[in-house]
Amino acid sequence: MHVTREPRWPQSFLFGLLILLLAWAPLPLASNRPWSWALLSLVVGLLVLGWASANLALPERLRVPLPVGLVSLCGLLVLAWIWIQVRPDLVGIHPLLEAHPVWTTAREAGLTVEPVIAVDPWNARDAVMRLLAYFGVFWLGFSLCQQARRARRLFLAIVVIGTIYAVYGLVLHFGGLEWLPGEAKTWYVGDVTATFVNRNHFATFANLALLAALGLLLETVLAARGVADLRRRAAELLSRLVGRRSPLLVASFVLATAMLLTHSRGGLLSGLAGVTTLVLLLLAATRPGWRTVLGSVTLAVSLGAGLVAWSGATTLERLDAIAGETDLQSGTRFAAYALALRAVADRPWTGHGYGGFEQVFHAYRDERFRAVFDRLHNTPLEHAVELGIPATVLLYLGPLLITGLCLRGVFVRKRDQVYPLVATAATVCVALHALVDFSLQIPAVAVTYAALLGAGAAQSIPSRSRESVLVGSGEAAPAPA
Repeated sequence: MHVTREPRWPQSFLFGLLILLLAWAPLPLASNRPWSWALLSLVVGLLVLGWASANLALPERLRVPLPVGLVSLCGLLVLAWIWIQVRPDLVGIHPLLEAHPVWTTAREAGLTVEPVIAVDPWNARDAVMRLLAYFGVFWLGFSLCQQARRARRLFLAIVVIGTIYAVYGLVLHFGGLEWLPGEAKTWYVGDVTATFVNRNHFATFANLALLAALGLLLETVLAARGVADLRRRAAELLSRLVGRRSPLLVASFVLATAMLLTHSRGGLLSGLAGVTTLVLLLLAATRPGWRTVLGSVTLAVSLGAGLVAWSGATTLERLDAIAGETDLQSGTRFAAYALALRAVADRPWTGHGYGGFEQVFHAYRDERFRAVFDRLHNTPLEHAVELGIPATVLLYLGPLLITGLCLRGVFVRKRDQVYPLVATAATVCVALHALVDFSLQIPAVAVTYAALLGAGAAQSIPSRSRESVLVGSGEAAPAPA
């Protein structure tokens, strides 16, 4: 029986707007200013409302696996806790819900204040606005990329966007121009940062686009079944590197070069971890012989070493300097970690308030610190300071569940595994970098990662599961994978 499909132009229109949003986000200093992150959050909110309205007018059955449902629940619980942290009328209704000591000090100083759990409730509202935007982009990526062709377009768009900004950064670098949009570049002079203020943040952004490019480049090999098929597809890929696949090869080279010229140590190590994860998962999914594995690893290591030797000498020198930065008495980020652990120990259940780390730092700092840490350079530990341990666990349980879903999709899918594969590698990359920096707290990086993760989750469901859902909804089932 022929079933007439409803037109999907509203979803296609919203998908195009999502791509434009991802292209815009890095331009105004990575959207890391109040006006730009407010605008970004507003547009994401409108896109989510537009998706909801379009779905009401033209219902589209979503395939929502259990991990995505659990992630939604975890996100709601975290948002509810942040709301509790800023509500003065909830203070004292339970022994754990005690006001932050800073408000007692303020009252003793004669100030008229309303005590709350959070040390800075005003900044908490800004921070939760950004968090909602990241949740929204993940949902848009997940809901709009249920079809593989849209997921591919999203990945291609991220590669193109990342390459454009990388080329811009390289042109400025080799031209000796230290510019940023709307202001002079005073930090990280001599490093490629493109439109980002911080070299580490641009390195993470470039790594995400690089992983998408490499995934699409190796897509042909990923579909191999057996050693003979793998060799045939590898030969086919090599023949296409000077043809149809050459733009992806060029984009990968440009992105890798730009990332290395940021001279970011965390960017280099996390990027290598992401690429290694991608390659290892590809080999595990295709299960080639040991000779193929040895040859592939040797080729990858040789290419990587050559690229690092060509444009990563300064980064390697900075890696050698790490040993001199671990003294806890020198006021470095390692001393800040010790400070953060003391803050967590003081309020392990409630935290000091979402978005309030800078105020906590001022309260705990001592004479070792000459610089002000508005971010901890360790995002999970910073969230533990702000949210408390239980809410932090819930916050990070979401990406872990989605990454587990994507990892399963790499092995149970029979086609289109490239999307969950790249999403898994991207999680490894950003997670490792988040342990030594705060790139995930930069809006342009966060929305790019959220879009990749959403698309990867959407394409992690086996085709048979898709068919059962569609048939159950009365729609025509797609051809089997």
